Amino acid sequence: ALATLMPIVAGVGGNAGSQTMAVTVRALATNQITGSNARRTILREIRVALLNGCTVALVLGLGVGLVFHNVALGGVIAAAMMTNIVTAGLAGAAVPLVFDRMNLDPAVASSIFVTMITDSMGFFAFLGLATAAGLTG
Repeated sequence: ALATLMPIVAGVGGNAGSQTMAVTVRALATNQITGSNARRTILREIRVALLNGCTVALVLGLGVGLVFHNVALGGVIAAAMMTNIVTAGLAGAAVPLVFDRMNLDPAVASSIFVTMITDSMGFFAFLGLATAAGLTG
């Protein structure tokens, strides 16, 4: 069951990070983000990620719990999804801002780093929580 669900955690986290990154890169390109409002932008994206994470975690956790007849597995994937979507929101907003501050083109350089962060966090959270819940073996 774990191998079946791992790509879902990574895929949804990657999509969330890419969406946040696209919004941030566009805002940088149109000069809507400045040094004075960058922190507010990151916090706004984290709030959106929390809302999205709660929604996706609830739906996915219930679905997995029902399909696999395993409440613990549903809880694990819900917690991992929440963790990964919030991480994706943070990374998707922060990585382009860091590259912009370093005078590098955030549209070119950001995507590989956001993907690396969301995939790593997604797998770490899902497998770590599954191990802690005793589902690995």
